Amino acid sequence: MKEASKSSIQVKHHSLCDNSSLNNFYSIDYKLIRIKNAVGFVSMKGVINEINGKGLIYIPCHTSVACSVKPLNNKQAELDVVSFKKEHFLQIIEGLKPFTVYEQFSNVSQMYFQYSDEFDDEFDSLIAVNQLLDSHKSTVMTSLSQSIIYKLISIYAPQLLTQTLSDKRVVDFIVDKVCQDLSRKWKLADLACSLNMSSSKLQRKLKEDNVDFSKLLNDVKLKKARDYLTYSDLSITQVANHSGFDNLAYFSNLFKKHYQLTPSQFRRSVKA
Repeated sequence: MKEASKSSIQVKHHSLCDNSSLNNFYSIDYKLIRIKNAVGFVSMKGVINEINGKGLIYIPCHTSVACSVKPLNNKQAELDVVSFKKEHFLQIIEGLKPFTVYEQFSNVSQMYFQYSDEFDDEFDSLIAVNQLLDSHKSTVMTSLSQSIIYKLISIYAPQLLTQTLSDKRVVDFIVDKVCQDLSRKWKLADLACSLNMSSSKLQRKLKEDNVDFSKLLNDVKLKKARDYLTYSDLSITQVANHSGFDNLAYFSNLFKKHYQLTPSQFRRSVKA
């Protein structure tokens, strides 16, 4: 394996005290996070994993992470974060192919693994090596990282292979993602990237479940518009804009086609 650049793997240590916590974030790089003495949850790709005590979190690149992690029993929580540039992480996975049949490591639904001490030797060594200025530092860190990933696959692969994302979860993920920014002109490729899959694979999954992407987007926006009409005093134009429609006539026609009432008629009917 080629020697990685110094920035290919980064190791950082974080401590959480009583009045601090780890909250939602977006990860550009691949990450492995060892977490100790913590409680809370971490959610990625529509799957929620409970954290209680000690565990390992795997985060694919370009992933939105919803989480709430705090110290357990009023003690200090410890987080050791290993970040990998995408090309280098895939290089590590490529190096493992002769030793494992599991090649879809970045497309699993379980991202949190509770363990006892299986990964501690490698993590402790990574932290120690990270402090050195040795010319072979990057090679050693790559080797240690590869050992952690291999252990993770070897121990949990049978479980992971049965927990790939279901079509329902894919649709739920799309709905949640679109709701976060209704004004954005969402494309299939954007959401496929967030799910760590190709556009063609996402399109195939939706087709298998008889879901039309454009219709799904409009359904999400129309449901939000329905809620605004029911629970707010926004004008019809404001409702359209807040729901992601920049053309009032198009919004009104689409709403009537979907609910058999114009937006104004719908509002009068629910507030009568």
